[in-house]
Amino acid sequence: MELKKFLREVDTFSALTDAELEKIAALCRERPLQKGESVFNERDPGDKLFIIESGAIEIAKSNGGGQPTRIAILEHGEIFGELAMFEERARSSSAIAAREGRLRMIEKRDLDALLASDPGLAVKILRGLLKKTAARLRLADEAIQTLIRSFDA
Repeated sequence: MELKKFLREVDTFSALTDAELEKIAALCRERPLQKGESVFNERDPGDKLFIIESGAIEIAKSNGGGQPTRIAILEHGEIFGELAMFEERARSSSAIAAREGRLRMIEKRDLDALLASDPGLAVKILRGLLKKTAARLRLADEAIQTLIRSFDA
C-alpha cells in the first residue's frame, strides 16, 4: 500500500492535505515485526511514536508480580507511543507484536522539527492526537466504572 494512502486512513492524519501527508510520510521509517517481538518496554525512553500498518500490537503493564496485564490490542491505523513522547517521560507500558506485521515510526526530534516549522500542520496533528487521547480516556473511564460496579456487587 502506498504510504500516503495508508496515512490518510489514520484518524490522526485524516484531515491533512496531500502536501501535509507528504511531509509526514517523509518522516516515517518502516519497521517489520515478528509475532512476540518487543516494540518497547515499560520504562524505555519515549523517543518515537508508532503507527500500525499491519498486524497487531498488545499494550501491557507490569503488575508487580508475574505476567504483565494486557491493557489493549491495537490494529491497523492505530497510533501508539505518543504519550511518553509528548510527556518526555519513560514508557508507562510495554508494546509487543501480537501478530506479525509492519509499523511506521516517527522519531520525536523529526516530528518536533516539523511541528515547529509548520504551525498550521502542528494544530491539525495535535488536534488529531488529542481526539485519540480523549477517546482512549473515555474507554479507561468506562473500564474504571465497570470495575467499581463489580466491587459494589
